[in-house]
Amino acid sequence: MIVTIGSIRGAPGATSWALLLATAWPREFTERRVVVEADPSGGVLGARYGLGVEPGAVRMVSGIRRGGTTTVVLDGVARQVEPGLFVVPGPESGEQARSVWKEGAPPVANHAAADPGVWFLDVGRLDETNPSIEVAGYSALAILVVGSRHEDLVQLPARVEALRRRCSAVATIVSGRCAFDPGEIAEFSRADMAWVVPVRGDLIEEVGRILGGMRARRSWLWRHAVDVAAEVFGLVDVRIPGSSEVAS
Repeated sequence: MIVTIGSIRGAPGATSWALLLATAWPREFTERRVVVEADPSGGVLGARYGLGVEPGAVRMVSGIRRGGTTTVVLDGVARQVEPGLFVVPGPESGEQARSVWKEGAPPVANHAAADPGVWFLDVGRLDETNPSIEVAGYSALAILVVGSRHEDLVQLPARVEALRRRCSAVATIVSGRCAFDPGEIAEFSRADMAWVVPVRGDLIEEVGRILGGMRARRSWLWRHAVDVAAEVFGLVDVRIPGSSEVAS
C-alpha cells in the first residue's frame, strides 16, 4: 500500500511528514513501513540525517526494473532506523534524481502497491511536470503538505482537484499557525480530511530528535504526529495481520 506525500510550493515539510507518519504509524500494523525519497528535485535525507545516499533509491529502482518478482527486496538499499521502519534515500543531484524517477516511478509504485507493508513515498512538488506524480495513481491516499500563508492555501482547491484525477482519496496537512481550522480547510479545498499543525521550532531538528530516541516522543509535535497517523490509518484500507477486520 502507498501513501503519497508531496507539497505545492516552497518547503513546508513534506519529507518531515513522511518520516513522522511512518514513525507514528499505529503499532497494531505489524508489516514493514518504508519511506522512499522519490523527489525528482534531489534528495535531502542522506545529508540531513547522516543516512548516506548509496546504496539507496538508484539501486532499488534498478533492481525492480531488472527483476520479475512483485516483492521488493530492501536488503542493501534501505536503512533500518528502528524495528519495522526503513528509509530509502534518494540521490542528491536533481539531474540524477529526475532521470531515476522519470522511468522508475511506475515500476516502484506497482511493486509498492502490492507489498503487504505501507510505503510513504515523498515525491516533492505534486504538479504535472513531476515524473514521480505517477505514483499517486497507485496510492491509497495522497497527502498535500502546505504552508499556512494565504498564498499557499489559495492553491489547494486546484491541486486537490488535479490529484483526484489520479487518486480517489486526497488529504492535506497545513504546517504552521493558520487562521482557519481543519474543517474549514477541508471544506475550502474539498479534501477528504485536513489537519492543521502549528509547528513550533525547527521541524527538521525535531524530527531528527524523534528518530533518535524515545525521549523526544513525548513532545508536542510527536503527539500531533500520532493523532494524524491514526486518522490517516483510518482513511486508508488497512488489513491488520491475523484479523478479518478491515479499517476504513
